[in-house]
Amino acid sequence: MISVVIPTLDRLGPLRRALRSVGRQTHRDFEVIVVNDGGASPRHVVGEWHGEMDVQLLDLDSTHGVSHARNEGVRVARGEYIAFLDDDDVFLPTHLEHAHRELSSHGADAVYAGALVGSSWMEALPRRADHAPLKDFAFDARYLLVANFIHTGSFVVRNFAETPARFTEKLAHCEDWDMWMTLQEELGYRFRFAGDCTTIYHQVTRGRSTVQEAYQQSPTEFTRAREWLYTKWATDDPLVLAYRRWFREFDRRLDERIAARAPLPQHAFDRALRATHGPFLDGEEPDTAWLDAVFAR
Repeated sequence: MISVVIPTLDRLGPLRRALRSVGRQTHRDFEVIVVNDGGASPRHVVGEWHGEMDVQLLDLDSTHGVSHARNEGVRVARGEYIAFLDDDDVFLPTHLEHAHRELSSHGADAVYAGALVGSSWMEALPRRADHAPLKDFAFDARYLLVANFIHTGSFVVRNFAETPARFTEKLAHCEDWDMWMTLQEELGYRFRFAGDCTTIYHQVTRGRSTVQEAYQQSPTEFTRAREWLYTKWATDDPLVLAYRRWFREFDRRLDERIAARAPLPQHAFDRALRATHGPFLDGEEPDTAWLDAVFAR
């Protein structure tokens, strides 16, 4: 069985859409754990699915953040595997089936699929997605120490509730990346890229999300979190260090634009991943000319 953990806070419409996407799964051996992080109880939205799928609601007394909410979901998860889904994202119908097949067939402890980055609300892949970024990066353990290329909603992992691994609750951003590194570096979990795009990661400008809110200040919360994680997960790998310097420069230039209230490059981080992932795997030095070109506009 797969336990699907959905943290939520006062977003009933998106939560309803997320649950609808779970209800459409072709793989039916799952439970859903909705963790309300101290907001108004979504019991009526969750209740719409009673009798249709195994779903429970954890109503927390106060708001502690998404990391705590996910940890509460992990605590009660009964499945052999755990999948994560933010309340404003969606699974495509074969997501759990595809993940379960990969986990069962290849000896991996964690798999992740491709994720379409949607700038508008959607529940299926558009006929044309030429301008939408796609998070579909092959796994590389060293590059994981540079940047987070794995979308939370695409990640399905062997249940780790009996281990010390938990989401770092003082992190409001990059807490998922920290968890992936914990699983890799401390538990020795084996990761596998499943290939197909089976999730949608919403980055809707007019919507309210922690990502949008993080880009309203300089330095951004992502800059602060990345620096903290680089210190926590220290390395002497020369190529990793070179690319970490590149991302520090990326953050610095982005923070300057935010402080000056200048327009930001669209999908800047996703484009940065695309610009660095392949060259890193090929052992090439990072390309600072890319930064000059993107931030000169």
